[in-house]
Amino acid sequence: MLESAIRLVEPPETGLQLRYTLDTDVNVEYEQGASSFVVRIAYRLTIDQPQRGDGSTTVSEDGSPDENVPQVPQVAALRFELAALFTLEMREGDEPLEEEELEAYAASTGQLALYPYAREYVYDATGRLGIPPLTIGVLQEPIEWPD
Repeated sequence: MLESAIRLVEPPETGLQLRYTLDTDVNVEYEQGASSFVVRIAYRLTIDQPQRGDGSTTVSEDGSPDENVPQVPQVAALRFELAALFTLEMREGDEPLEEEELEAYAASTGQLALYPYAREYVYDATGRLGIPPLTIGVLQEPIEWPD
């Protein structure tokens, strides 16, 4: 864990479902010739609670009130960053690593390695906020099928 910020914006109403949005930003830190590299993943989680059609409005893309889109109150926001250190076993004569290779590794294996820690942290942090502990879904990598 490199950093964390947790905020309870507004306690949720009882009896209404909560929903969440999770965004990630994956980065690799590597110096050419080094025997290791670091995968850093910044997580941004928002939890909101759709209302029962209370008639409130939100702002549309052009900045004017949009009467057709109900406002969704935010319940909580979590922002945290995790990192993992990976060692390299390069042999004499091996080609140097390309940036694209490291980015692909970070986006796949790096995320798979850190995601269980992110899930546990979200569950623990939301429970400590006094809202129902959130178990985020299992990480699923999209599969691209050949045509």
